[in-house]
Amino acid sequence: MKKYFYSDGTNHYGPFTKEELREKGITRDTLVWYKELNDWHPAGKLSELNGIFELAPPPVEKPTSSSTISDLKFQQPPKTWLVESILVTIFCCLPFGIAGIVNASKVESRFYAGDIEGAKAASAKAKTWTTVSFWLGLAGSILYIIAMLAGAVSGF
Repeated sequence: MKKYFYSDGTNHYGPFTKEELREKGITRDTLVWYKELNDWHPAGKLSELNGIFELAPPPVEKPTSSSTISDLKFQQPPKTWLVESILVTIFCCLPFGIAGIVNASKVESRFYAGDIEGAKAASAKAKTWTTVSFWLGLAGSILYIIAMLAGAVSGF
């Protein structure tokens, strides 16, 4: 019966039978050696050890997206418009301000998840809803003041 050794890169462990090796939770990339081998080999490259990995999924490949987390440390997220959205919601126009807050809250989470375009789109929508809310609130306030003045002049 073969006795296997495995390495974590600094230490060597063993000897183990194939069944004991399965219990150690090694991966396809774990270096393995046994007496008939000249050098250490990744466990996934040894056909006799393939049974150990039947239930283990294949390794996950890293995404090749254009923006990774390390790339993001040199960028800044788009403007969130969160403060403006909250102020407009409180002082001007509640329904449209809430839409601004919802979109503003998505900006940074999308940016740090690597979705730069999604963050930019959420920022643009937050700006739009905040601006619409501000101008509708201002127009409503002006109309209210005009109505009050008209009522005061007419004697009501």
